[in-house]
Amino acid sequence: MNIAIVGAGITGISTALEFARDGHQVTVYEQMNAAAEDASFAPGGWLLPCATQSLATPGAGMPFKQLKSGAGLTQASSMIGSPVWRWARQWKKHEKNASKHGNNALLTSLSTLSAYSASLRWQDCEDTDIAAERKSGTLIMLRTPQEVAFWNQQLPLLEAQNVACKMLPPPQAQALEPGLGQEITWLNAVYFPDGESINPRLWAQYLRLQAQEMGVAIRTGIQIQSISKQPVGVEITGTLQRHDVVVICTGTNHRLLQNLQLNLPIMPTWGYSVTAPVRDGLQAPRSAIMDWAQQATISRVGQRVRITAGLELGSSAEAPQHTHTLQRMYRLLNDWFPGGAQLSSPQVQVWRGSRGHLPDGLPLTGPSGHHGIWLNLAHGSHGVSLAAGCARAIADMVADRATAIDMQAFHPLRF
Repeated sequence: MNIAIVGAGITGISTALEFARDGHQVTVYEQMNAAAEDASFAPGGWLLPCATQSLATPGAGMPFKQLKSGAGLTQASSMIGSPVWRWARQWKKHEKNASKHGNNALLTSLSTLSAYSASLRWQDCEDTDIAAERKSGTLIMLRTPQEVAFWNQQLPLLEAQNVACKMLPPPQAQALEPGLGQEITWLNAVYFPDGESINPRLWAQYLRLQAQEMGVAIRTGIQIQSISKQPVGVEITGTLQRHDVVVICTGTNHRLLQNLQLNLPIMPTWGYSVTAPVRDGLQAPRSAIMDWAQQATISRVGQRVRITAGLELGSSAEAPQHTHTLQRMYRLLNDWFPGGAQLSSPQVQVWRGSRGHLPDGLPLTGPSGHHGIWLNLAHGSHGVSLAAGCARAIADMVADRATAIDMQAFHPLRF
């Protein structure tokens, strides 16, 4: 079949690669001038475990009320009737149901998809640069007794999902991350021995090269005007490019979905990363940690250190950078790993990017309801984590094959 993929982020490239492995003719259309230039450019790269990230799934992580009142959320309209308000109400409804029934089906679905994706992620990967920037073992740092109590309740739930984790006292956590600052106060750390972190853009570019070697055509700088339903294809500058199948893998651009009369509750959320050269390898992180109270991650990215934080709901690309968030990120990086990064270096990179979240935290992976048009988007904070599994699943669905795991929870028409 002749397949069109709309979007060349980590999800789009992964999807193209899986279709190419199945022997299809694949063309990727990307509006930016290169692959992985938008949401996949400089996110944190925290791969596992998925359920620990902000807005993972309702009831799986930090409660929405606490997140909103804390430093992790920097901008959000609470005006009654606003899109953010309506979206938040749906999220909190799912959160309440998970708490009431004590059986978080959303967490189960996310964990299953995450494990499936992890089993596929490193297939055929022999690149030494990728291996050098792949780090194992992650820590969540807990500052207060309330956080420790919360995580003592969460650990059995994660263990039930076959996620290896345990609570560590400071000496054991310090042994794993010797560069942790001595002046910052924290009580315990949750350790995930199977946790992973990666350089997302480097990984996306590696997959791009794999895809191109298999014959995938990647057309950059292409603005798609609309998706055609009859006949199936994409319209570019008034000309219809016909395809047998179109898979939409865009980020938070709702225009193409709205043209298809798909009014899905995708909320754009914006966050930041600051990446700086390593100053002293002994004082820099070995892998990745998360400051749970601040909802910030700090990870080692080759010879650089990256901190990601901030959560702006319903913002836009034109909005100015939130200065307070960036200042807080610099302080956190210096507190947790003093002397580990060259924050005064001209090579420091500040990035602001978006991702799409649905009010149940799960992605949209499956048929759109229009013949020949499929969706694989709205992965929230888990784009790099779930890309491999979602890509393989969508390729199997299009080929009318049974998927390796049950994908019903991610069906686009559940809303």
